[in-house]
Amino acid sequence: MPYYHVVIGLKSTPRRGAFEINLTEQDLRKRIVEPYNKGEVFKCGAVVVDQDSISYIRITKSKQRLFLASLFLDPKSEGYFASCWEDIVQEEDVTDEFIKKLPQIEKEMLEEGMPGSANVFIVHGRNHKPMKELKTMLKDFGLKSVVLHEQPSGSRTIVEKLEKYSDVGYAFVILTPDDVGSSSENLDLILSNPEGLDIEDVFDMELMEKRARQNVILEFGYFMGLLGRSKVCCLYKGDTGLPSDMSGIVYILFKKSVNEVRDKIVKELKAAGYRIEN
Repeated sequence: MPYYHVVIGLKSTPRRGAFEINLTEQDLRKRIVEPYNKGEVFKCGAVVVDQDSISYIRITKSKQRLFLASLFLDPKSEGYFASCWEDIVQEEDVTDEFIKKLPQIEKEMLEEGMPGSANVFIVHGRNHKPMKELKTMLKDFGLKSVVLHEQPSGSRTIVEKLEKYSDVGYAFVILTPDDVGSSSENLDLILSNPEGLDIEDVFDMELMEKRARQNVILEFGYFMGLLGRSKVCCLYKGDTGLPSDMSGIVYILFKKSVNEVRDKIVKELKAAGYRIEN
C-alpha cells in the first residue's frame, strides 16, 4: 500500500509550515486535497490553513511508511520545518495528480527559477583564498555572499551572530586542511613508538588526518538543519578529511582553486532553483 505525505509552506511564516506523513490516499483526499481544491479551510497537522495563506504545497508518495529523523529536532527551531520538508520532498512527487491549482507564489517561484533568498552563506576556515574566489564567482552570478566574520557583531555571541545573518537561500561550506586530528588510540601509538615516526609516515599510515576547523563543521551541521541537505554544498580541498554521518550532501573536490569547479558550482545552484547565466 502506498503512503502519502504533504508539506505546506505559509506566506506569513516562511520558515514555518505544516506537514503530515503516512496518509492513506483516502485520508489525503478527504482531509487535504478536497478542501484545498474547493478553496475551503482545512487542517494540516496542527495548523489550520486556507488557500490564500499558502505559499507552496507538495504531495509525495512512498511504498513504505516514512520515518523522519528530523522529528527529533526541536519543533521550535528554524531548522525543524526545513528538515522535515527536505525529507518529505525526497519521495516521489505526485502533487499534479491531486492539486488543480498551485498557489500563486509557488507559480511565480517556478517561473522566476529563484529560491526564497538570493543571499548565499559561505562557511570557511583559516584559508581565506577559496572563500574570496567563491565570493567573486557568486558576485558574477548576481548573488550576494554572506561571510560571518565580515558582518558587524553588535555585542552578539558567535551563535547569535550566526542566527542573525543566516537568512539565506543556500550555503557553501569550504573545508580546508587547517587542523590535524587523531583518535586517542592512534595518538597513543604515535607517542609510544620507540623509533619515532616521520610526519609523512603518520599520515601515510592514516594515524592522523588533516581536518577542517571544528567551528566549520559546527556551521556545516547548522545549515544542514536550517536549509535542508539540497541547499548545502561542501567544497573541500585536497586530502581534507570529511565529516562522518553527514551523507546526502553534495561534496565537490578542488585541488588548488575553487575556480577549477566553477561548472559544478553552477550546476548545483541551478538545481537549487537559481537562474545562473554562464
